[in-house]
Amino acid sequence: MFTDVKAAIAHTTLPRICARTNAIARNVPHVVVVGGGIIGASIAWHLARRGAPVTVLERERAIARGVTGHSYGWVGTGSRLPSEHPAGFALEQRALAQFAQLTQALGPLPVAAQGGLIWLDSEQETLAMLAEQQAAGVSMMAVGRERIRELEPGLVQPPDMAIWSPDDFAVEPDALAERLLAAAQGEGAKVLEACEVLALEVQGARITGVRTHAGIVPADVVVLANAMGAQSLARQLGQALPIHEAPAVLLRFDAAQVPLRHLLYGQSLEVRPGRGGGLLSAADFPGEAGMAELGRSSLQAVASLFHPSCELSLRSIQAVYRPKTDSGLPLRTFLEGFEGLYVTVAHPGVILAPLMGSEACEDILKGQMP
Repeated sequence: MFTDVKAAIAHTTLPRICARTNAIARNVPHVVVVGGGIIGASIAWHLARRGAPVTVLERERAIARGVTGHSYGWVGTGSRLPSEHPAGFALEQRALAQFAQLTQALGPLPVAAQGGLIWLDSEQETLAMLAEQQAAGVSMMAVGRERIRELEPGLVQPPDMAIWSPDDFAVEPDALAERLLAAAQGEGAKVLEACEVLALEVQGARITGVRTHAGIVPADVVVLANAMGAQSLARQLGQALPIHEAPAVLLRFDAAQVPLRHLLYGQSLEVRPGRGGGLLSAADFPGEAGMAELGRSSLQAVASLFHPSCELSLRSIQAVYRPKTDSGLPLRTFLEGFEGLYVTVAHPGVILAPLMGSEACEDILKGQMP
């Protein structure tokens, strides 16, 4: 990756006359992807492997340091009910099938844990959840206390019954984004870090590129995959995207011995092992004033699940401001009224990223731009 952003933009722009001529001859647009998180990385990889010239611009000094870097990374449906949002649940099931193809193309993914144990506040609620999941075609089963002890011997007081979801897994989102962008670079894509997009370049109703602190990067298509940053850029054009912020919290714990083998959703806690050691937990955002207390209470609650010998300590607690669409379904479209501007926002981004990348790639290469 380039360290001198101005030199990198010059390197991207000057040869582009020849590259654009070749791309036009093949009817392939040059695409600038704004945002190097999991969604942007997936789109860039899908486009690059199809032969499109791609430049990814990431405002942070390293990729996947924003929403993606603070995502929990549960890949599966075990932490929610199909009835909560049937259309969204069905879409996630479609997206999950994409991970097998991703593994075939990229090799083993950065998986931290395979399989999940889930139990709710009562056995009746747990069985109701199991019935809903199975009716939706999800591979899950009920397991008793002895099987739970086999799966998670570190639990002090395992429940009498839980759901075992063998196909759910935890992936490290930042590592997956890095893998996707490295693969995109292998296909010829350029990735520029510490390169914030300040504005969109417009001629009439046509988007012609983006403006950064280091210069202008021309493009045939600009993809906004930069979470809530997409809203700021769209508003410069007098547009408002149907998205909003939904904060959540990611906690990281150090442990003398990692006491957990799988994903766990129980006792109102979501906990998983980290690929590099320790534990991660996801929680609702209590407001900035409540963060310190959340850290203390979460440490106590998570530690109470395991034998005292695990010696947990809180490493970090971070609020992340996730982008969500008002409909609950992904936003994936060319922005009406402007040629060459494509917007994509999705939650849960890690689960949907492979599917969003594939479908966005098809939209762009089908020539839906005028």
